[in-house]
Amino acid sequence: MRPSFLKLNAPYLAAIVIEPTPELTIANILNGEHEGAEAFMVDIAAWAPDCLTKETLTRLFHCCGRPMMPLCYRSRNLGADKVSDDDRAELMIRCIDAGAAACDIMGDLFAPAPHELTRDQKAIDKQKKLVDRMHALGAEVLMSSHIYNEYVPGDAVLDHMFEIQNRGVDIAKIVVSANTDDELIEAFRTTVLLKKSLKVPFVHLCNGKFARIQRYMAPVLGAALTFGFREYTAHATGPQPIIRNARAVLDELSWHQDY
Repeated sequence: MRPSFLKLNAPYLAAIVIEPTPELTIANILNGEHEGAEAFMVDIAAWAPDCLTKETLTRLFHCCGRPMMPLCYRSRNLGADKVSDDDRAELMIRCIDAGAAACDIMGDLFAPAPHELTRDQKAIDKQKKLVDRMHALGAEVLMSSHIYNEYVPGDAVLDHMFEIQNRGVDIAKIVVSANTDDELIEAFRTTVLLKKSLKVPFVHLCNGKFARIQRYMAPVLGAALTFGFREYTAHATGPQPIIRNARAVLDELSWHQDY
């Protein structure tokens, strides 16, 4: 049976794995599982293209029983100058065939746009057909937008996430920034607003000066999950906490909005 992100008890801790080879990726996953990660986001854009065979992907997605989601963003070896969005979509289908539990569709897949959310109707129609195709294969679908280095107020985030939700996905995700006290407070308000308003599970995370505390608090206030790295490396840096630290914090923060 294919593992499921939607069947995990929310909130949960997902590890982001960015390694240059399949072997290092699998080792990171197995170690991360023992350190408290309950699911894995695997950045296959870090691999050389000749590693992206169904055989190798099958080995990856069956290395443990945890749900895994490949990341096929326009970065590294899968840059827009090397791989088209149509090819990117077919790679995600290959990952599902190999055992991936879910896929992360960029909100501007098929038509790159500001704030990673296309408004081009032809592109939106293609996205919806891709979502239907993934669902038919038994996979779950997350749609994401990354608005790096920009503060976005809560009402605008909600409108953005409504648009993502309306494309038929199972999980909606957005990453914005929080660099001041007021922006952090607004980020907390935004998470609660999303919890009250969306019909699907969501991921709401911040970069910036207050990223770490927001990423600890988002799942407490209603987000489905938070992310972490097993360790910081040349390939994996940023605001994500270390898995073992995030595990300890989430285990001790027993308060939840539903109580």
